[in-house]
Amino acid sequence: MKSLVLAACSLFVLAFSPVVSFAQEKGKKAGPAQQMVNQFMKQLEKAELTAEQSTKIKELMMKTAKDVVKMRTDAEITPEMMKKRTEASKAARDAGKKPKEVQEAVKAAVPFTEAQFKVITEGEAAVAKTKIEIGKLLKPEQIEKLPPMVQGSLKEKAPKKGKK
Repeated sequence: MKSLVLAACSLFVLAFSPVVSFAQEKGKKAGPAQQMVNQFMKQLEKAELTAEQSTKIKELMMKTAKDVVKMRTDAEITPEMMKKRTEASKAARDAGKKPKEVQEAVKAAVPFTEAQFKVITEGEAAVAKTKIEIGKLLKPEQIEKLPPMVQGSLKEKAPKKGKK
């Protein structure tokens, strides 16, 4: 009788532990790295990724996102600073400012130190490099389904021609 009760309890725990675990994950707020991955995956929704592509892309982006978040944390760049930066950048772009002017507007809105600004630039470069690697995992037909801005981020930039 004891073994039957023990077996029933074990079966109950095994059957419902994934449900409890899932509920806990669902209620937990995603960290900054996971938010970066989720945001990027949302941009790729129209590409109709295969399960294999989705898994590989999430792995690549998560590794980069964790590195970027660690760099930002080490440089004492807060989420509030990044939010202000995003808002200032969006406002400047919406106002029709050129890239250099957008950068100046961001510098005026958020007083990053030179070291912090360097970390942000390096983080953006790391994410851009990862996006290019991810672009290589997609078929041309999948890339065509994406918005032009996302398409551009998945391709290597042609070298700029210098003035003579």
